[in-house]
Amino acid sequence: MGCPRTTDVERELMRRVADSDQKAFNLLFERYRNRLFNYLHKVTKSKETAEEIVLDVFLKIWIGRTAVTEIDNFEAFLFRVARNKALDFLRWVQRSRLQQMDLWDQMLQLKSEESADLQVLYSDTASRVQRAIDNLSPQRRLVFQLSRDHGLTYEQIAKRLHLSTHTVRNHLAASLQFIRTHLDPEMSSLCSLFLFTTLYQAS
Repeated sequence: MGCPRTTDVERELMRRVADSDQKAFNLLFERYRNRLFNYLHKVTKSKETAEEIVLDVFLKIWIGRTAVTEIDNFEAFLFRVARNKALDFLRWVQRSRLQQMDLWDQMLQLKSEESADLQVLYSDTASRVQRAIDNLSPQRRLVFQLSRDHGLTYEQIAKRLHLSTHTVRNHLAASLQFIRTHLDPEMSSLCSLFLFTTLYQAS
């Protein structure tokens, strides 16, 4: 990067840092903090990430402070460490995106498979329900169909068939019970879903 060689002032600060002088360390930090941040911000496109890497770079300096005087060009060293950490971050982001895309594709595949399976079960249940309806007594079947297919209320059905509302309600309740008992036990939950999503709920 064409960085100048370490100045005598920096060399003295580095010597003091090697002796665990926190004040000297803070001076070095303030000397390079903004320049490192600006560089990292351009590379990572993230203010938060740039700030974290700046702190991480100087944490590395402090942890290895006993060997800091061996650094020939302190500025070049800082930017090299910062660059490597920024590249590590970008590689991680890329891997993370690929993993997220792969996970999303798997979820979509499972969703598609589940939807296909559910459609088959739903169709099978509809056929079973229809066969059960066909086995209802003529009057109960008519009441059931007026409610399900035509969306009539209890009162409307009662008026059309010259029945009491109570009788219509009993016919519908008995019809639902008959349908449920004529399906396989393992179909009961799906049957309930089918009935409640296709049958008009008259009040």
